Amino acid sequence: MAMNQNTVHDMYVQLIDQFNQARLVGDNNRVPLLRKIVAALDDPDQHYHVIHIAGTNGKGSTGAMLSAILEAQGYQVGRFNSPAILNDREQIQFNHQWITEAAFIDSYNEIKPVVKRLGMATTDISIFEWQFLISLIWYRNQRADYVILEAGLGGLTDATNAISAPQLTVFTKIAMDHMQILGDTLTKIATQKSKIIKSGTSVVTLYDQKPEVFKVLQNEAQNQGVSLTAPKTEAAVLARSFTGMTVDLHSDLFNWSALKLNLAGDFQVQNLTLVLTAVAVLKRHHVRITDEALRAGLQQIQLPDRLTVISQHPLIVVDVAHNPDGMTALTNSLKRLAEQYSLTWVVGFLADKAVTPMLQLLLPLANHVLTVTPDNPKRALPGDELASQIRILSPEVDVQMMSSMPQAMQTARETLPQNGMIVVAGSFYVARELAAMEG
Repeated sequence: MAMNQNTVHDMYVQLIDQFNQARLVGDNNRVPLLRKIVAALDDPDQHYHVIHIAGTNGKGSTGAMLSAILEAQGYQVGRFNSPAILNDREQIQFNHQWITEAAFIDSYNEIKPVVKRLGMATTDISIFEWQFLISLIWYRNQRADYVILEAGLGGLTDATNAISAPQLTVFTKIAMDHMQILGDTLTKIATQKSKIIKSGTSVVTLYDQKPEVFKVLQNEAQNQGVSLTAPKTEAAVLARSFTGMTVDLHSDLFNWSALKLNLAGDFQVQNLTLVLTAVAVLKRHHVRITDEALRAGLQQIQLPDRLTVISQHPLIVVDVAHNPDGMTALTNSLKRLAEQYSLTWVVGFLADKAVTPMLQLLLPLANHVLTVTPDNPKRALPGDELASQIRILSPEVDVQMMSSMPQAMQTARETLPQNGMIVVAGSFYVARELAAMEG
């Protein structure tokens, strides 16, 4: 029977509403349970090559670069990445397209009887776990060649750890975040993440991980009897602007001159190094990736809200920096790119984040700060509390609390000096509200 869009949409909304919204990551029983479900679904993840990515920052950019390069080579590429910024379906992409509501429902209906057969209720599985399972099934049905699977949180207890050994396991920069779930030292956090290494994979990481992180990854790779590749790399940025950069990168594994990347921010050089290492290892595995495809792919990356220019007049950039490492990356880029501008910041954070260190990084670059309350009643730091924290840290900075995102953007535009630019930063929820306005 043909179903019209409205019926599909209503069914989709109903389905999302009935999902268990709990974050079950951190519970040691989840992955074994999900492995059972994946096995009962006939191991859909064995129908394509998986590249599993974990780390604290840079997962999204690294995954986006890899998928763009593989797509430019002509492969069919699935990409599972979180958190979604604009819409939940953005987490499950195939050749850059979000999963449709109809395909989401179909995939769910394929999994549901299997879950029932295992004696479980559909609400025993959290929304993130459902999204992960649905992506595995959809990518198999779409006949994906490659699937780039981004771990949600940590590694050991993350839903994505329910797969069998992937072709590559990639670790981006590991830093402090989610300490209440993953542990309060870098060694503990790295240990959690390292547990996605499986025998039969190849591990790729950065040469300049913190030494204690590197040691953990090295030990786990040895325990699993797999190779770990992390070449020391020389990088030089030849040109940079808000819309991209040109870079030279050289190591024992690769030599690239004048690579053009359509992402801005010097922090992307680190992610690019990781991607070039991953490509070199794939080539060792006899995967066809031409130099032309790599160069073309790097100029076709679509990445929302990582130092993204959303307006030229006035200049407005958005960045979802929501931990100190992300904020360091953003502020370092702004120091290089925005010297001649007066900066108005529109910021909002969740209360469980390391807000003070982030403010200490951004306030020296702020002429004017407008605070907003992210649209997450349970976890948001109220805008007025944020404003008073800023006044204590930097009495000289002009700060105002705003009642809403539209009010903040209107005020920012109206009070912007001639040489002004607006930086919207912080929680994903803030970026989402901005997108809702623009859209």
